[in-house]
Amino acid sequence: MRIVFRALCLAALAALAAPSGPARASGAEGSFGLAAMVHTHNWPANAEVLPWDGRSDGSFTYRAIPCSGNAPMNNIGTNLPTYNGLIPGSRSPASTRSHPFAFTVERGAMRGTIALTVCQLRPGPTTDGRPDAERDRIDIAFAATADRRTAEETIFSGTFRITGGSGRYAQLTGSGTIRGYFMCFDPRGCEAGNEGRFRDMQYVLEGTFRDPAFAP
Repeated sequence: MRIVFRALCLAALAALAAPSGPARASGAEGSFGLAAMVHTHNWPANAEVLPWDGRSDGSFTYRAIPCSGNAPMNNIGTNLPTYNGLIPGSRSPASTRSHPFAFTVERGAMRGTIALTVCQLRPGPTTDGRPDAERDRIDIAFAATADRRTAEETIFSGTFRITGGSGRYAQLTGSGTIRGYFMCFDPRGCEAGNEGRFRDMQYVLEGTFRDPAFAP
């Protein structure tokens, strides 16, 4: 019995004397919302975008204005990049852009991805001169069903998954619902100068997130 007790004491002392490892990240998790507008600017001259007509099968791509651009809906972003304000120095809503919002359509079924560029961790356009491609990004995959209601509007709804990203968002995961609609923001409608395509789209995300690597 004395031998066992002595062994236990030595093990305890060794554990106390051993150097401690690096502090473990506390992690972050919660719920979030996002509201965004995506506009096929400078189309058809812009080769990076291809708007949808709301009914055809194929592959389509939308992009937001640059982070330096000032437009109300593009700057109404989300509390996701700030982790609900847990990131020091951040303030929701963070300014984000969909660069790009890309998807395929087959008989009304949509599957796509959103490269959510985090312009900055506060509202408004950026002024630092950095290219958008160099900023941190949140990667999102979604599946939805589209329903063409009129010649001027097609709605869609489905689910999404956060699949990581770049920079501080490399280990970010999450899931939730996606809803939105394609429309012609141009007062003249879809036909005038738009070749029957929906040049604009708005969407919202509602869901939860988790980042095990986050440490304040």
